[in-house]
Amino acid sequence: MREVAAVFFYECRRMLTPGRLVWWITIAGFPVTITLLIRWSLAQASPKPEEIDAAWSLAFYMLVPGVCTALGVLVTAGPAVASELEQRSWIYLASRPHGIPRLLIGKYLAAVTFGCTAAWTGLALSVPLSTATTKLQIWLAMTGLSGLAAASAAAIFLFIGTISLRRAMVMCMAWAFLIEGVLGSLPAVVNRFTIQYRLRSILVQWLPLPVDTDGTPVLNYAIGSDPVWQHVCWILALTATFLALALLVARHKEFTAAAESDV
Repeated sequence: MREVAAVFFYECRRMLTPGRLVWWITIAGFPVTITLLIRWSLAQASPKPEEIDAAWSLAFYMLVPGVCTALGVLVTAGPAVASELEQRSWIYLASRPHGIPRLLIGKYLAAVTFGCTAAWTGLALSVPLSTATTKLQIWLAMTGLSGLAAASAAAIFLFIGTISLRRAMVMCMAWAFLIEGVLGSLPAVVNRFTIQYRLRSILVQWLPLPVDTDGTPVLNYAIGSDPVWQHVCWILALTATFLALALLVARHKEFTAAAESDV
């Protein structure tokens, strides 16, 4: 555990460099900017009082768990292996006892921390600026969803980074758009294996959204009616699976000197 903690704190110190800080501030400020724009739009549209909380709930869900956490973990979890190959430190780490698993776990925890802190900061600044009447309930729900989204996205991006070195960032973005975005929104049973399906199902149960799955049967494929704890277990199981696959691939995959020079 000391080795994992050492990697974690080293990566956290790297987050304090100017480039990472600018990216962190940009992610945290993104929902604040959009919140001000949405507030102005709602003031012009004059919606009904019962529609305001639903609009803000959906907006914060798309902004924070949907966008901020994915962008936060992308820059740290995606190139985790490629960065070590660039620095020519992979051979040394591979020769150490359990060096690779400890490195990846430490980088995974740092990526989750980076994504969560940026998302939670943006959420804490933007929710008070909204016109929602249930600010506390929205903040608590989005805080939990952001943590689950960051943990799962970091594991997926870390796995993609171990199997695609040259195009890790591009493949991570393609996964987020095609698998989680497109496939996760399809009204089919296959979307139940995506993280977005589970997060949407938790969102509907945690916040007062006007969603009637009984009156609209097709919504049963897009939103699950299972208890929240089952959706959380599914997310944790998928996270553990992708993290285990990343460790397995990194442990047994051969990274040649040619691959290092091409990264």
